[in-house]
Amino acid sequence: MKYRLLIFVLFGLISFASAQSTKVDLMTFEIENTSDIIKPNLLSNHPLGMYISRINHNFKVRSPEKYSFSVDVSSGNVMLPYVKSYELTNQTDREFAANFPWHDREFKFDLITVPAQTKEFIADGVIRSYKFTFSLPLSTHHELNFGLRAFSLDKGKYPFSVFTSDESIEWFHSTIAGGEDPFSRRYYGFNQAKISYRDENNNFITMNNGDFRIPGIEINYFYYPLLEMNKKHKIYLNFGTHFGINISRYNPVADLGISSSIIKKIVVKDKNILSIGLSAGALQQRLIQFGDRVNISNQTFLYSFEGLIDYKRKLRNNNWISYGINYAFQTSYNNKKDFNHIILTGERINTHWQQTFSHLYKNLEGWNFICTYSVKQFSYFVSLREDLRLDNAPDLQTAFGVKMSFKR
Repeated sequence: MKYRLLIFVLFGLISFASAQSTKVDLMTFEIENTSDIIKPNLLSNHPLGMYISRINHNFKVRSPEKYSFSVDVSSGNVMLPYVKSYELTNQTDREFAANFPWHDREFKFDLITVPAQTKEFIADGVIRSYKFTFSLPLSTHHELNFGLRAFSLDKGKYPFSVFTSDESIEWFHSTIAGGEDPFSRRYYGFNQAKISYRDENNNFITMNNGDFRIPGIEINYFYYPLLEMNKKHKIYLNFGTHFGINISRYNPVADLGISSSIIKKIVVKDKNILSIGLSAGALQQRLIQFGDRVNISNQTFLYSFEGLIDYKRKLRNNNWISYGINYAFQTSYNNKKDFNHIILTGERINTHWQQTFSHLYKNLEGWNFICTYSVKQFSYFVSLREDLRLDNAPDLQTAFGVKMSFKR
């Protein structure tokens, strides 16, 4: 009898608590599901980075309740004029070269006889990225997704490159900001399409107008832990594991990475959601190598970081529109210290000619501006990326895409 009474009392208390928390649970459900961040693929269309399994950071707070499929298409204008680099191999020469700024070293050595490993690089055109992602919710706290990335190169003519054509970018530089022809597009000619990279072992990466490549596939696993601070403070964590298989003949390797994100949700006017997120990750390159490769990057690890501010507004028709600003950071493709004994040669048309190689020894940064409109099971998004540093790879990048969610 006592046990029956105890069960009855407990059942009453649970029912009362459930009734009191209904409003909170509904808001939590709204925050974690309907208003979750839909972030497109924001990786830059780098002419060498396309062959590496870079991490696209995740700012979701839980595994979705539905299967989803997304398609992202982006266009990035790249202008890196021909440059040849000499990496000195003699220690005495290296120490001597380190005493001079990079732009004076060319005149301190006889490049015909000096012991050095040489590389050549040129990239010009519009690189288009095609990212296909299928997300599979395993449970409330576990998600698995599969991705396929593809790229093409073309001349970027109208009407397929309204914002990323050479003419549009140089018009912006000449009339609004940046100065007249700062990247020598007019000197080398508009609407070119060519990528050629030769490493120190005389291995080549080439790409010409109209070429289409599928550099790799990836598998990502995400874990969304259930924590007390989720409901109490609307602060969420997620952890990711990233496995990429690069299937191109230029870089036949498997990469492995990890990432972690923290997201704070703030309810505005009882229906709109402001999200602030930080994410960091590390990618180990060449964990497994399947054959000979081009030396794209001499770093074992690439570290990346992203920050995101997203404001999502609920419309009268129960659709959503969101606006976001994303900051992306990645460590350099090559060891920064190596630049102390690098000699660069090329046509000194302007002050940015050396960026073809020098940007490979610098950290890369970029800003992304995102707008997403969600209606029922479809979300449509557009984004614009501008590099923060003058790495010019790519100079300007635009993207659009759609995400489709399906019931189980």
